[in-house]
Amino acid sequence: MMKRRMMLAAAIMVPFAAGSAQGSTKAAVVNIPLVSEKYAKTAALEAQFEGVRKKINQDRDALKDKIERAKRSAQEELKPGTEDFRQRLKEIALMEAELQWFTETEGQKVERGLSESLKSIFSDIQTAIREVAQEKGLDMVLAADQLPPETPDSPAQVRQHILLQKVLFWSPSVDITQDVITRLNANYKSASANPPLSIESVQIKPKEPAPQPTAPKKP
Repeated sequence: MMKRRMMLAAAIMVPFAAGSAQGSTKAAVVNIPLVSEKYAKTAALEAQFEGVRKKINQDRDALKDKIERAKRSAQEELKPGTEDFRQRLKEIALMEAELQWFTETEGQKVERGLSESLKSIFSDIQTAIREVAQEKGLDMVLAADQLPPETPDSPAQVRQHILLQKVLFWSPSVDITQDVITRLNANYKSASANPPLSIESVQIKPKEPAPQPTAPKKP
């Protein structure tokens, strides 16, 4: 969860111009990670994705269990080398291929849904910043840079975090973070609907092996 918010913050740490004005430039800063964390839509989407992942894991585990039961059945009930044994091995191979396909395709759907959700959150934040900036007559809004509390101990990684800092000082009077959070959640509430996940499907039931045709008996 924290990693996704850091990814979002890194993606939007750029100046935001609200418009041009004559004379001195009026600027403000916004704590983007905090805005994303306090945005009701972020929590709602995370809850939805958690439910999706849980359902995928349940279906995957059900298919794994089915494969294990088929393997035990083959070992305990069928004689190696017989036609029935070979047929059971073919069915198991098909189920294992289905499991691999299921895991890969459903994972890709979740990743696509996550990407679309991050884009949606970014767009909402941009809109809220623009509205607040225009109301306050601001010309530019910058992402407030702060070292995250979970900064790793590695010197190279700490150095990278430091080099990413773009705004080194700002007066609290130019921080419009809370205004943006308030506007963002107000806009979300007025929409009166949570956005659906951008996932084509999250449920694929394990398929039963197709019945094999019975060979006609010789007269």
